[in-house]
Amino acid sequence: MFLKLPELRVTVNSRCERACFFCRYSGEGVETPAMAELDIRTVLTVVKICESFGVSYVKLTGGDPALWQPLVDCVRVIKEQTACRVEVISRHPKIAAYAHLLAQAGVDMLNISIDTLDPTLHRKITGVNDLDGILDALKACVNTGVSCKVNMVVLAGINDHEIDALISFSDSLGVKVVKLLDLMTDIEDGTETFVQRMHLLGFGSLREVYLPLQSIASRLKKRAVGERRFLQLGGLGNPMLSFTMPSGMDVVIKDHHAGAWYGSICKGCKYYPCSSALMALRLTADMRLQYCLFREDLCIDIKLIKAKSLCNIIADVLQVYDQAIFHACPE
Repeated sequence: MFLKLPELRVTVNSRCERACFFCRYSGEGVETPAMAELDIRTVLTVVKICESFGVSYVKLTGGDPALWQPLVDCVRVIKEQTACRVEVISRHPKIAAYAHLLAQAGVDMLNISIDTLDPTLHRKITGVNDLDGILDALKACVNTGVSCKVNMVVLAGINDHEIDALISFSDSLGVKVVKLLDLMTDIEDGTETFVQRMHLLGFGSLREVYLPLQSIASRLKKRAVGERRFLQLGGLGNPMLSFTMPSGMDVVIKDHHAGAWYGSICKGCKYYPCSSALMALRLTADMRLQYCLFREDLCIDIKLIKAKSLCNIIADVLQVYDQAIFHACPE
């Protein structure tokens, strides 16, 4: 029915027990109450409707899924009742306790966010002193045999000197993918942000530590045995480069300067061009469908909407993504 489809990102809860200065209190979602969280029935209803229109990839994020008690049961039910691939994204040590159970439930990928191997810098970035726990959690996830990905947000003058070390460390453990992400500097202008911590730590603004990733891509290309350019499953998102290392591990570069997809809802937006545009449909922890990370007016509250009406709403929402047009990032 639709030629272009977003991935479905489900923000299962609204807090993560971190304070990363390049993130927001509610993580993936727009501003939400501190204790907001979804129930399995809501998640499954939205996943099934989206799947009926062709959406096939579900990412459970937050907040942090490791702090959401129904996580394993939710993955199991999605895998039993749909054909969707399911990825769980976490940056909390508690994900280790769920790792083998998630593997048994059928999770397709475990994604752990690690931005540095330096405990002192980790504490500055996240506000928490638990790097050893996160590294142990990554090892536990790899040991399940499930494909594992490491996400690293690259910060100029802060952690960019650690890229090679993090790639080597991940490779040594058997991680399948390392994804290097450029900063979402638009977050600095949002209503919910931890960027104040960054200023207090003397790092300057997000825009001052933004690092275009082209030079890193050029360096990786010299070491790679394979290279490909791709969009996310469904055909949207920023064009990404993937370099296959001699070990077989892939290093993916996500650089929003490669361009993005924009739709009718983006017309006249003060954030254009933004860091992600129309790449994902998000279900927030307080039951809103969210097109955009930055605009509260582009959310649809579904708390009181019955399944039949929700099906029509989601069809209209997906049409916006299907009609999106790719724009190269202006020079």
